[in-house]
Amino acid sequence: MRIRIAATCMALAFLALSSASVQAADKTDADASAKVKTVFVDGKGQSGFADKVNKKHAEMTAQGWRFADLEVYTEDGDMQGAFVTYQRD
Repeated sequence: MRIRIAATCMALAFLALSSASVQAADKTDADASAKVKTVFVDGKGQSGFADKVNKKHAEMTAQGWRFADLEVYTEDGDMQGAFVTYQRD
């Protein structure tokens, strides 16, 4: 599982670096020009994890992002959370 997460992170980094990007003057401009964004949703305790993922999804959708992938992150067999990737056209 760790290899899959590492491969996913490396692929996302490559995608972000290889896509044409506009040199932004500040972070707000950089966020606006991003085509791929990965967020971490904390799942410690697992209580309400689905609600956290649903709230984050609604927030990202409202900002114009489209769901691309979800990878659960575990450490020593315990779920720690999930990396959720979104993309824009």
